[in-house]
Amino acid sequence: MGSSGSKRTRKGEPRQHLPKVGTRDEARQEQHLEREAIADTMGFGRAPGWVKWMALCAGTAILIFGVVTLIALD
Repeated sequence: MGSSGSKRTRKGEPRQHLPKVGTRDEARQEQHLEREAIADTMGFGRAPGWVKWMALCAGTAILIFGVVTLIALD
């Protein structure tokens, strides 16, 4: 008798373990696909990660600058 890691099917192939349905991996994959779809809609679908982060930082800086400017005008 071998350990459970060395057991084979009747045809001699190694056993295939399938992931459970509804696990976190499935949810993470779904979230990843949604993020990719949003990035693709904005035109960043195939862009490298650093381009996406730079766009996020630039957008944040513009937003903060706008809020500070509106506060300073008051």
